[in-house]
Amino acid sequence: MVKLRDAAQAYKALNGLICVYKPPCVPLRRVQHTVITNLCRDLNALPDRLLESRVEIVGATNEPMSVRLVQNYADHRLASGPRYLHEDFRCSWAAHLGLFSSGVLLLGINDGTRLTYKINTSRLIRAYKIHGQLGKATDTYFWNGKTIERATYNHITREKIDSVVAHMQAAHQKTMYELSGVHMESETAYELASRGVIRPSNGKLPVLYGIKCVHFQPPNFTLEVQAINEYDRYLWTLVHDLGVQLKTAAHCAGVQCVRHGKFHTDLALLRKHWTLEHLLENMQQCQELLDDNQRLLRPETAMLTA
Repeated sequence: MVKLRDAAQAYKALNGLICVYKPPCVPLRRVQHTVITNLCRDLNALPDRLLESRVEIVGATNEPMSVRLVQNYADHRLASGPRYLHEDFRCSWAAHLGLFSSGVLLLGINDGTRLTYKINTSRLIRAYKIHGQLGKATDTYFWNGKTIERATYNHITREKIDSVVAHMQAAHQKTMYELSGVHMESETAYELASRGVIRPSNGKLPVLYGIKCVHFQPPNFTLEVQAINEYDRYLWTLVHDLGVQLKTAAHCAGVQCVRHGKFHTDLALLRKHWTLEHLLENMQQCQELLDDNQRLLRPETAMLTA
C-alpha cells in the first residue's frame, strides 16, 4: 500500500491513469463524481501543510517596536474551508460505457487525461461478455424494453449456437477485408493481417474481431465478443440477430466489459476501493503496465478504408 506523509505529497502524485470497475445502472458522470469526491475527502483528512504566519509589529510608534510572527487565522481550515475541492481535479474517461453496461473503465486524473485521449484515439480492442436470454424479444433489444415477441427455444442446442456464432464471426471478418479492398485469400490480405490488427479508418464503424459462446444453459447464454468502435445498442442487436438466425427470439440481459486493451478486470477497482490509497496504488500498476507495453498507445496496424 502507498504510504502518504501529507496531503500535498499525495495530490502531486495524482497524475495518471486509473482502472475502476463501473457498476451497472450507474452513469459515467456519477462514477467520475464519486471518484473525485472520495479523493477530496481523503486528501482533506490527511495532515496538512504548516499554517502560514502573519507578521505583527507591536509597540508605541515613538519607542522601539517589536516584530513577531503570529498565527494567520485567514489560512486556518475553519476560515478558508477545505483545501481540496472538485475544481482542483481534471478527470476524463478513455472510452464510453453505457448506463446499463458494467466492467473495466479507464479514467485519467489531472495529467492522466492526456493518456485517456491517446487511448481513445488508438482505439484499443475491448472484450465483452454479453448475457442473453432466449424466448423473448423486446423493442429495444434489452431486458427493460417492451416485449414484442415470444417464441419457444427447446430446439436450440449448444452446437446450433456455436454454428451460428462462427458464421457471424466469419461474415464480420469478410467485411473487414472487403472494406480494405482486397480479397481474403490474396497475398495482399495476408500482408495486411501480418502487420497487426486491422482497424477501421472510420472511428464510428463497429468492427468485430471475435465472437463465441462461452456459456449455455437455456434460456440463458453468454457471448464473448472482441470489438472496436462498438456501442451498447450495437451489442444488444447482436443478441437479437442471433435469436433470429436461430429461429427463435432473444434479448440482451447484460453487458460486461472484461478487457480494454491490456487492462483486465483483475486490475479494476471495485467501488468500495475507490479511496486515495487504493487509487494511487492502482495508478502505479497502470503506469507499470503502460511502461511494459510501449506500443500499447502506438499500435502499428493496418487501417481499413471505410
